[in-house]
Amino acid sequence: MNRKTLIASLLLGALPLFSQPLLAADKSATKPAAAVSQARESGKINLNTASADELAALKGIGEKKAQAIVDYREKQGKFTSVEQLEEVSGIGPATLDANRDLIIVK
Repeated sequence: MNRKTLIASLLLGALPLFSQPLLAADKSATKPAAAVSQARESGKINLNTASADELAALKGIGEKKAQAIVDYREKQGKFTSVEQLEEVSGIGPATLDANRDLIIVK
């Protein structure tokens, strides 16, 4: 077999590999983006679906308060109103007012 024929055979044999769907490991990279879009509906953060990292982006909410929100949600159930955020330890009226336009409950 000459060199050109060998190269052509190898390339043609490898062609199906290029049309394979993404591996499951590659698909997992899109899940955080889906979670972000689910938590951020209409440009606001949904208190019932947001992760601790997303909640930490709010004004006056650090990692500890964000985790406290998630813990409260897991223990008490979904938030029924934005005002209920004040029931979370460490979050008062000033923090709620600073974020009122940034959060929703769905």
